[in-house]
Amino acid sequence: MAFYEGTLNWIHCQSPRSNHNDPTRPELDVATLRWDGEQVARRDMGTGETWTLDVARPLPGPATVEVVVRPNVDGSVEDVIGTVVLSEDLVGTGFPATDFHVAAFDEAGAQYELTYRVRTVPGPVDAPPPVA
Repeated sequence: MAFYEGTLNWIHCQSPRSNHNDPTRPELDVATLRWDGEQVARRDMGTGETWTLDVARPLPGPATVEVVVRPNVDGSVEDVIGTVVLSEDLVGTGFPATDFHVAAFDEAGAQYELTYRVRTVPGPVDAPPPVA
């Protein structure tokens, strides 16, 4: 029996959703990643910023990852700008060109790219500790 692990490698902000038109404040989004509904990462992101994630989880079956953004402004609303489904169908051949996948999202005025992979692991992968 094969065992699989999904990894969210990094996310890149080409253009944040934030558009407050205030030259004294940077345009920033609060970017959140949810793995099957559970928040696994969150931080502010601005134009051209890349965030190395290295969030790895066991894949006993397909998992859905949502990319959610909201402007870093009081009272702003979150938008799910895209999703990816991680499954054993995405296992590469061991070469970076086939192991890593990039999903581009252009929604709600935001442009982001998420890089991820699925790999075979030698045995059962322990579940990560709960996020505090």
